[in-house]
Amino acid sequence: MEKEIPKASFGRAITSYEGSTEEMNAESKFGVDKIVLILGLVIYGTGFSLLYIIFAPLSRSIGLSTTQFGILIAISNVALVFSSYYWGKRSQIIGRKRVFIIGLFSYALAYSLFAFGIQIGIWKLMEPIYLFILLFIIRLIYGALIGGIQPSAVAYMSDTTEASDRAQGMALIGMASGIGTMIGPVIGGGLAFIHPLFPMYFGAFIAVGGGLLAMKYLKQTNIEPVQEAHGTLKFYDNRVSPYLLGWMIAFLVFTGTQVIAAFFIEDKLGVVGQSQIIKAASISLLSMALMTTFMQAVVLQIIKLKPETLLRMCFLIFGAVLTSISFVTNLTQFYLAFGGIGIAFSMITPGLNSAATLSVKPSEQGEVAGLLAGAPVVGMIFGPPIGAFLYNVDPTYPFYYGGLVAIILGIYFQFIKVNEDTN
Repeated sequence: MEKEIPKASFGRAITSYEGSTEEMNAESKFGVDKIVLILGLVIYGTGFSLLYIIFAPLSRSIGLSTTQFGILIAISNVALVFSSYYWGKRSQIIGRKRVFIIGLFSYALAYSLFAFGIQIGIWKLMEPIYLFILLFIIRLIYGALIGGIQPSAVAYMSDTTEASDRAQGMALIGMASGIGTMIGPVIGGGLAFIHPLFPMYFGAFIAVGGGLLAMKYLKQTNIEPVQEAHGTLKFYDNRVSPYLLGWMIAFLVFTGTQVIAAFFIEDKLGVVGQSQIIKAASISLLSMALMTTFMQAVVLQIIKLKPETLLRMCFLIFGAVLTSISFVTNLTQFYLAFGGIGIAFSMITPGLNSAATLSVKPSEQGEVAGLLAGAPVVGMIFGPPIGAFLYNVDPTYPFYYGGLVAIILGIYFQFIKVNEDTN
């Protein structure tokens, strides 16, 4: 029988564990279960960064156009929007642990399938158009299967953190993505010499390991049943809609620039050779991930900024940095700018997630986690094709116009007041 841990949200009294409140809080913050949760998210984030680093350079060599590459990155996100909400709501019924485990094992399977699809392209066994259709189908399956990872993790963290520590807990979730982005380039650069696709198969393998650890160490949280009488939480509910909008636009801009980063390095900064392009793209992502991880693991854990403060700063920083990339002339400037993106995202994740989870009831945590996982995916649907289109017009346009959009969003959040009444 699974051991249950108490729900710490909304300042309720905790009586499930023996011992002092301090001991309970220490376990809640630093328990093995949290480490395993973060590890699973690191593995998940590693897969995303590997996809950009490995698949982007290979896409041209297997006969795919820049536009087709953008569509393939985006299409799985169509399924992910719906599957994230489904699995988030499902976690309110069967538990965060079960949904998280299902997500990791599904990720391992779907990621392996996609790597094999790329391998078929390398072997030239299909015409490019048929290869595109095959990869299109695999990406749809991928999006449908992995939707439970992020929402179950957000809901788990919400269940096990006090309101005053919510931003710090959500920062740890963001930190996991940053570490995954860091590890991805290391795995990509360190293992690609065996075979260009070996890093992707390795990413699927470690996801299986993460799932097994989650089975052993994650605990089942106390969950308030969904209150059907109050209806389903909608994305346009004014308690959460500003934060969903923030996630959608943030990832529309982010993915719109990330998918063309390798092309920008080659075409605008003059880097030649597949290995050199992969190396430069890896260092860029590593710069971003290092800053994100340092900010979320150290700075934001020491300086406890309120969600409202984080949101009033992060998008203005994001926009300023993106706009500056339009004017870079060498790799050093490009790497520094990506470090600036890391600073911005270190505040975006805890700001948006903590603000949204603090704005709803305990019985709505699963649903809001699903919406929070789905909203950035909506941005990811449109970001890659928009970024690819703008890049074909002018290589600087994705960064320049993306920066302007982020600045406008930053101005919008100056007028949003976060509800910290935790009921």
